Amino acid sequence: MKNFNNQKIILSGLLAITFFISLGYSFYFRIPTAADARAYDSIAWNIVRGNGYLEVSGVSPEKDNSIIRVGPGYEIFLAAIYYIFGHSYEAVWIIQALLMAMTALLIFLTTKEIFQNHWNFLIGIIAAALVGFSPDLITMQGMLMTETLGIFLIVLTSYLFCRYYNAEEKSWISAILLGLAIGLATLVRAPALFLFFPVAAYFLISKNWKHFLLAGITIIALFLPWIIRNYQVYGVFLPTNAAAGFNLLTGNHLGASGEQGDFSVLNHYPAGLNGVQINKLATDDAIKFILNNPLEFLKLTIYRISIYFSFARPTGFWFHLRGWDKIITLVLSAIYSIALFIFGFWGISQIKNLEVREKNLAKFFLTMLVMMPLAIIGIIVETRYRMLVYPFFAVFAGYGFSEFLNKRIYWKPALYLALLLFVNSTFDILRNFGRIIDKVNNF
Repeated sequence: MKNFNNQKIILSGLLAITFFISLGYSFYFRIPTAADARAYDSIAWNIVRGNGYLEVSGVSPEKDNSIIRVGPGYEIFLAAIYYIFGHSYEAVWIIQALLMAMTALLIFLTTKEIFQNHWNFLIGIIAAALVGFSPDLITMQGMLMTETLGIFLIVLTSYLFCRYYNAEEKSWISAILLGLAIGLATLVRAPALFLFFPVAAYFLISKNWKHFLLAGITIIALFLPWIIRNYQVYGVFLPTNAAAGFNLLTGNHLGASGEQGDFSVLNHYPAGLNGVQINKLATDDAIKFILNNPLEFLKLTIYRISIYFSFARPTGFWFHLRGWDKIITLVLSAIYSIALFIFGFWGISQIKNLEVREKNLAKFFLTMLVMMPLAIIGIIVETRYRMLVYPFFAVFAGYGFSEFLNKRIYWKPALYLALLLFVNSTFDILRNFGRIIDKVNNF
């Protein structure tokens, strides 16, 4: 009982520290809205003021840029906060700090669901700390960006699935909740829709057709109002936003790097087209490029996979960071990615040691992890786009670190794994050496 109480105190302390570090970061930097964050803020405030889902009030919806922004989930979330508290960034920061703490708690609880007989407190607390103390996630929650809410909903989805998997009686309410979580997460970050595939696979493997239909109908019902609105405005079927084509072409054209940045490829489209029309043309051009240049597309995809798992992609180049703030963020972010990926991949390799039921659930959870990079590696990869996978790696890293401390580690394969990740990072550095030197000179 004493040990249990001590664990509760440690977990409560970790969650409290997570909240106050996140909140302190937000209030210390008071990061002004810019680029995407400014667009989300404008759309949300226009919703509250009754102007509709618009980035610029007074512009007709079909001519407004709001549809090419990631959404509409995060904008509606911001609008709800503004409706209650007024146009207050402080209220957003407080709520996003709470979401960080809740995400860390859900990750802790998820480890208990997966590693039932092999679970120990260290697995859960390490996993929770890797989420709550992540320099990358702390940075993002200090801005009006989609990642904090999106990651919370993705983690909620994975936790609800693990609970559903372990339940002796599978309730229809649980299936609806899973559908709600996936739908809401997708409305915030579209790659979350890929989580439906492993969830649907489990429904079908277990021959639970009713729950499969319930979850699917719930997702469709969530999207329906937005689909109807978009059809009325643009005359096309558009379940989320019109950003996919822009990103697909930006990452896939002659001379592309696989990263975001080269928007000049969009400049040749006729003036006067709206975002939906350009998105359609960009999608068509990107698909044409991929079909006509399969080897080039394969090369770009290999580059994107390399970027996704590279240690040389730390967070720290945001405009609000200067001098030592930038250096400290870059160093902590690089160390974090090294620990997360090495121990995460090691934990994945040790799934084989689990009991059958634990192993099967761990494999489903691993499939959820794979869905996150799979959703974007054919499009574009940036450091913040890979943050959706962090909580999944945190769970396996907690397990891997526990195995390491218990000396259940095989040094040769562990060293090979670490070497492979460092070789990939070296490849990424050499391929982008000029850009790295430019960034260093900008310090």
